[in-house]
Amino acid sequence: MKNKSLGLYNIIDTEGINKSINNVLSSGVNFNTYTSPKGLKELRIEISNFLVIIWNYNVNYKDMLITTGSQQSINLIAYSLLNEGDTVLIEQPTYFGAINTFKNRKVNLIGMDLTEDGIDLNVLEDSIIKYHPKLIYVTPTFNNPTGYSWSNAYRKKFLEIINKYNVLVLEDDPYSLINFMNIKYKSLYELNNGRNIIYLGTFSKYISPSINVGYILSNKILLETIYSFKESFDLCTSLFNQLVILDYLKNNNLKNIIDNRLIFYKKLLAEALKNININYAKSILNYSE
Repeated sequence: MKNKSLGLYNIIDTEGINKSINNVLSSGVNFNTYTSPKGLKELRIEISNFLVIIWNYNVNYKDMLITTGSQQSINLIAYSLLNEGDTVLIEQPTYFGAINTFKNRKVNLIGMDLTEDGIDLNVLEDSIIKYHPKLIYVTPTFNNPTGYSWSNAYRKKFLEIINKYNVLVLEDDPYSLINFMNIKYKSLYELNNGRNIIYLGTFSKYISPSINVGYILSNKILLETIYSFKESFDLCTSLFNQLVILDYLKNNNLKNIIDNRLIFYKKLLAEALKNININYAKSILNYSE
């Protein structure tokens, strides 16, 4: 039966990922070796090229560390940069996997209520002054579980406060390309030219949740610290998984594939909303029969 759910699996290019898996298996690559904890250089370059396409912003592959998905990325940040008793500000609600990681690290979590417009900036600034946080964890684009996204104007105001107090922000961005709206959200990383931002990206929502590969963008000093913990976590992300993602990115236009799949998504969502208000559904999706 054809899956008509609104789950992420309708985005996944099953034929394309299977082809990349077969390409790697038939390539004769030597799997009897480890690779660098930082990740394959060729993959980091390819991801940098991909970010130029979706952001129109140049990212140096040397500022990138390959991980085994965003959950590992969050764990690496928590264990490499935080100590027991440090304070972390978080959106409320936010991703349960991040909450569990921070709790396991025994940090002091301070929740800031999230609305459709983002965190109240006065509350943010008061919390920074009061708690002197080591880190602020946010998902500016399609927060999990609310789906809220900050406007680009709000992001700039948020960054003004962050830069004023020189606070480190962890920007988790697993969903931004699954975007039905006629708004192009800019990442905090590109808006702030990387200053005070650690950016987490992943391909689990776009290419395959099973071939789990993510990446961290940060400055050289922080990345070296995170790198040392990556070595102790798992030495390196699976070479096979990295090669599959590399092959897929080299042989497919991922942005176009996602955009084409979103047309299908919009139709499904419009059908689901018919019983509520079809005119409203069409207006927010800019969708017509």
